[in-house]
Amino acid sequence: AAKPATKETTIRYTDDGKQIPIGNGGSTSRYVWTQTLEEVTVHIPIPNGTRAKDLNVKIDAHSLSVKRRDGDHASLSPLEGIFFARIRPDECTWTIEPSSESQSMTTLQLTLDKIQRTWWDIVISGDNPLIDTTMVDSSRHIETYDEKTQAQIRRIIHDQRQERLGLSSSDSSPKAGSGKIPPMPSGVEYIDGETLDKATIRK
Repeated sequence: AAKPATKETTIRYTDDGKQIPIGNGGSTSRYVWTQTLEEVTVHIPIPNGTRAKDLNVKIDAHSLSVKRRDGDHASLSPLEGIFFARIRPDECTWTIEPSSESQSMTTLQLTLDKIQRTWWDIVISGDNPLIDTTMVDSSRHIETYDEKTQAQIRRIIHDQRQERLGLSSSDSSPKAGSGKIPPMPSGVEYIDGETLDKATIRK
């Protein structure tokens, strides 16, 4: 079963074991995801230097498949499964967000257009942890979210990549104490930090 990105990353849970939403979505061991009522955005850490032609990405109404064309599973494990709910494949997109001065890692960003305007509790059926959709924040604009919450989700994606490469996490990295966290890819919404702080942390 999937698990949160790393032990060092603080993932908060409700008493019944569901993840407190981050960006109205959550974090699994393979990807970080956010959502609005209209669409889902999935961020998958991939090796730096990966090009679009290196990937075989298939998105249909019910399922997703992400693989390397050369079959190199060591650098990128295949991501396959059935979506939580149906989507409109013709309205979906995928892009590679390369590492840069403003973003410390390369990610594959998927944008999925929902057919039914409802809150998902996971992207791929069977993945864990599920989020508590009763705590989704749909009342605020992205500009009003605090920097603490934005920094948390940046660390999650950063630590996923570090774990895949066998490197240290953001908490143990020499740069961790500097407070310098690379900006998150565009198109992401965040739940406010006050709601996160009210949650209990699963031991």
